[in-house]
Amino acid sequence: MKERFSQYVASTVGYSVVQQIVGWLRHALIAAYFGLSRDFDAYLVVYTLVSIFIFNSALVFDTVAVSRFVQIRDKEGDDAFWRASNRLLLQSFTGSILMAICAVAITWILMPIVAAGFSNFERAVVQRISWYFIPWVMVIIPYYALSAHLKAIWKFHWVFGAEIAVIVISAVTLFFEHSDISALPIAYAVGYGAAGLGLFVRRGWKRVSSRSQATAILSGMSGQYAAMQIGNLAGLVDRFFQSFLVPGGISALGYSGLIVNNLSSLLTFREIYVVPLSTELGREDRLVRILQGEAFVAVPCACFLFAYAEPLITVLFQRGHFTSADVAVAAEVLRIQAISLFVSPLLAPLERVFQIVGRLRFTQIRYVATLLATLSFQYLFVFVLGMDVQGVAWAGLCSAVVVLMTVAVLVRQCAMNVQWQKIIANALLAGVIAGGAVGVSLYLASMFNGLLALAAGGTGYGAIIAAAYFVIRRRLRLIIG
Repeated sequence: MKERFSQYVASTVGYSVVQQIVGWLRHALIAAYFGLSRDFDAYLVVYTLVSIFIFNSALVFDTVAVSRFVQIRDKEGDDAFWRASNRLLLQSFTGSILMAICAVAITWILMPIVAAGFSNFERAVVQRISWYFIPWVMVIIPYYALSAHLKAIWKFHWVFGAEIAVIVISAVTLFFEHSDISALPIAYAVGYGAAGLGLFVRRGWKRVSSRSQATAILSGMSGQYAAMQIGNLAGLVDRFFQSFLVPGGISALGYSGLIVNNLSSLLTFREIYVVPLSTELGREDRLVRILQGEAFVAVPCACFLFAYAEPLITVLFQRGHFTSADVAVAAEVLRIQAISLFVSPLLAPLERVFQIVGRLRFTQIRYVATLLATLSFQYLFVFVLGMDVQGVAWAGLCSAVVVLMTVAVLVRQCAMNVQWQKIIANALLAGVIAGGAVGVSLYLASMFNGLLALAAGGTGYGAIIAAAYFVIRRRLRLIIG
């Protein structure tokens, strides 16, 4: 089991890197075809709503269905496992039809909130785009069920491969048809449909009779899904304020967010935190060391994004309808959002403490804090100060800081004494090193143009960080253990 888990972690890292690279190629196509436009704003409005209420159910399949499948297989055997999996797959087909209808209904019902600042014509565009999400929703729920089955039997490479196939197939589809923004959700539907068919062929179908265990799985998934909706209220509030931005503002936030969120996901392998933090003896020390290690990784990443925001946006997105003016807006937003990398990697291990010590109600308090902070800061920066898209970015950063402080206080209530002075001291040290690396690397980058400038600056930056960390390797070894 130890060897299998190690292989899982290694393959996760490898597939994640490949997925990020292939994903950027698809995002480059999207940027070239649609740029910073009101049409893409409208697409993102619908995508956010569907993600909140439907696409985020992927987490429910991973946290509830996969673990329940494993338990059934271990305790009751393969027949019971197949009965449960078959029933859940059939239910996912039925549920996907209902959810597809709900996707359109939710968009129409919540239109006064998420598109409050849109004109009547722009709202009509949002409503029209929502219909094109129906095929995507209808294929993605069964896709999640198929993935859960394969994950439960440790066929992770098939799931990771399917995720890459989704990106490639949807990108190819979009390449041949991109005359209208409605082509984008259709392209994703084709990608998930084709990849889902491949997963079904690999999974197969084993018919077994007698009573199924899937009812308990569906019940548990429903409870987890309902609990998640409390945390989704902040997303609706966020969209309300974003609807008042200038045309293309939501798009700018979306493109810059792709970079920050993808990098943040690479920095926060949450499953890894559970193992060392599950043992009570020495838990505080391990938590502090994890947070210090996160600081040494996250701070240089944040500084690099801040310093190289414009060349990054230029290389990744500037082509087709994505103009130099779009680059300037997206880069300014990226600089603000980059600062959030000082915060987001620290939240992951801290929030895991609530689950490990059985204080799940603290998670709900965290959601409430997120909602209140989002509402307050968005109102301040967007309506009072009138800072438009930059204001939304600043509001998001301030909200993240408030949430981190709230979670830190709640962790303290879990009888965990986190030594923040150590974490802050190491974060400052990483900041000093990164600051020096930025100065030298920018000088190197100034000797070149375009992609060569980014490559020279990035290589120089990474080399200086690596050399500095080699010098302080004793300190790092104490953290790593």
